[in-house]
Amino acid sequence: MPQTFHLTRRHFLLSALAAACPMPALAADKPETQSYGADKLDIYRAATPRGAVIYVHGGSWRRGSRKAVDAKPDWVTSMSLDFVSIDYPTLPKTPVTGQIKAVRQAMDWCFANVAKPERTVVMGHSAGAHLVAMAALTGWRPLPAGVIVNDSGAVDLITLARAHQGHLPFGTASVFKDRDQWGALSPTYNLAKSLPPLLAITSGAHGHATAMSNFVTNARANGADATLFDGSDYRHAEVNRTLGTGKIPDLERAVTGFITKVLQR
Repeated sequence: MPQTFHLTRRHFLLSALAAACPMPALAADKPETQSYGADKLDIYRAATPRGAVIYVHGGSWRRGSRKAVDAKPDWVTSMSLDFVSIDYPTLPKTPVTGQIKAVRQAMDWCFANVAKPERTVVMGHSAGAHLVAMAALTGWRPLPAGVIVNDSGAVDLITLARAHQGHLPFGTASVFKDRDQWGALSPTYNLAKSLPPLLAITSGAHGHATAMSNFVTNARANGADATLFDGSDYRHAEVNRTLGTGKIPDLERAVTGFITKVLQR
């Protein structure tokens, strides 16, 4: 009997504590996997979603996985937003132009099945940031509520090459071999006249700050509400993997502030 009383009292105390200090809704352990046509995506559902964040992974256009989400699903769903992580076909089977079309197809699928475009923020890192910029900012419709371009020198291949003595850095060079296509495949030189709000994030990777700065300058020239976060003190992978962990508070404040702002419009 004493043991039963102790457990009952403990349950009562825990219930009272939970009621006084409710925890944010976390993403499910296993996401909902769907096919959007070109590939698959995972949806981490918030308890009461008011919108969504679509995430596009990096991997030098050759590798990577929608499963590599780190702390982002729980972080985003705690904001009452569904978190969607997509896969896309990669090199060598699918060229970059085909990858851009696949990312756009995934976005359109999410607009129809997860959250309306005006309630959706699209975010990509590295190669994924380049693909997001091409798929969301170069004339495709409808526009999302906001776009987060997280550290990609490929947003401006021409400026990136200048920072490397006229040559693209290893990894990027093997993807964009044709110099005549650098301009056509750089979001900076193909921005639409009407753009959603942008948050561009840089790291300390050589040449990225210059390329991203030029990208933001051109976006602003087109009338975009574009913000540049200076992450030059951080590594390329760090500005992505730490999101949701609290390890770079100023970066997280910039991202959460941006998401909150654009979804309140």
